[in-house]
Amino acid sequence: MKIYLLQKKLSHVGKIFVSALLKGLLRLYRLIFTKRTILFVTNEKIRSITLGPIMQACIFLFVAWIANLFMQSLHYDEIVSAKANEINKLKTVNAYFQSQFENANDKLKKVNEYLISITGINHNASSSKENNFKQPESFEEDDLSRRDKQTLNQIKNVEDQFSDIQMIARTRIKKIESAIAITGLNIKKIPSKELWQAEKSVSAKNFSNQGGPENNDDSLETALQAIPLSDKNDYIERHLQTLKFNSEIDYLMVLERLANIMPLSRPMKNYYISSSFGRRADPITRRHALHHGLDFVGVTNEKIVSPSLGKVVLAGKFSNYGNAVVIDHGFGITTRYGHLAMVKVGTGQIVKKGDVIAIQGNTGRSTGPHLHYEVRYKNIPLNPKKFLEAGDALFNNEKTINYANS
Repeated sequence: MKIYLLQKKLSHVGKIFVSALLKGLLRLYRLIFTKRTILFVTNEKIRSITLGPIMQACIFLFVAWIANLFMQSLHYDEIVSAKANEINKLKTVNAYFQSQFENANDKLKKVNEYLISITGINHNASSSKENNFKQPESFEEDDLSRRDKQTLNQIKNVEDQFSDIQMIARTRIKKIESAIAITGLNIKKIPSKELWQAEKSVSAKNFSNQGGPENNDDSLETALQAIPLSDKNDYIERHLQTLKFNSEIDYLMVLERLANIMPLSRPMKNYYISSSFGRRADPITRRHALHHGLDFVGVTNEKIVSPSLGKVVLAGKFSNYGNAVVIDHGFGITTRYGHLAMVKVGTGQIVKKGDVIAIQGNTGRSTGPHLHYEVRYKNIPLNPKKFLEAGDALFNNEKTINYANS
């Protein structure tokens, strides 16, 4: 009985719902498809326009479109303002990058001009310049604005500058490497103790104005052992092996620094060589012995100058060297000056190329006023004559080394 009553109620509710739905659809049909008449009343006559369902739908869509445009126009000013701010920011950033690019380009030109001035290479005369610039395929130059074309030309110019610098660097590297090779230092191979035996000296018949330590000077060697010279990490091959393959510019910078600190200039202005490097007849014992340096003979009280930048690590009096000076030039390279009449520098003093360090003398194991001059790498004696020849080749000097019996 209860189930029957429930089914009856549900059936009654369903009928009500269907009836309401049908009435709603009928009203919607009448709203859409009922013809409407619009009356236009004037002083003279009354006009009427009848609108069918299709015309009403078109009017409804048109009104909806106008409403949508109106809603969008409410936010239009905000959109335009935001876009204008973005454009201004982009212009500011673009102007900043453009100015920085122009500054970098100007600096690059100055670097190129500087390299040309110190090397004497006219890059414009070279026909082997590399052209590394490749224009992107995504745009045509004709499609670019005037400012974009200007920027593109600047980029091409920068690429040309880089090509010039690379060419100059390679030429300069070869020149410095060739000059260093003259000294006996093979920068591609660790030097050996046989380097200093590479050449026999000119045999001198006159033993005046000569001298030098016999089998080194124990007092000077002992004093040097207590002084920290160039660290092993500062040796030439250490720098070249770590930096040569990084870039040509880094490698050139190391070579330039090496060339600047190497003793490639003369320790005297006016001189002749009375005894050279290698085996010779000892001026005192007259027996054949090794001479670890060159003997420079200048005028009375001739000034002795530092051949390059360095630090005085020893200045004092020793048995065989007499009054002596030792300069550490870095990279493991040192120079020694013996038989001095007067020392003009002190231990720890930094000296530049051309600074006066002493006066020629006749102290220690010497037969006359002269300078005993040595160049060493890792305390291995090297031929100073080769360093002078390397300096002449690198700096295009035309000086010759005069020997007493040459």
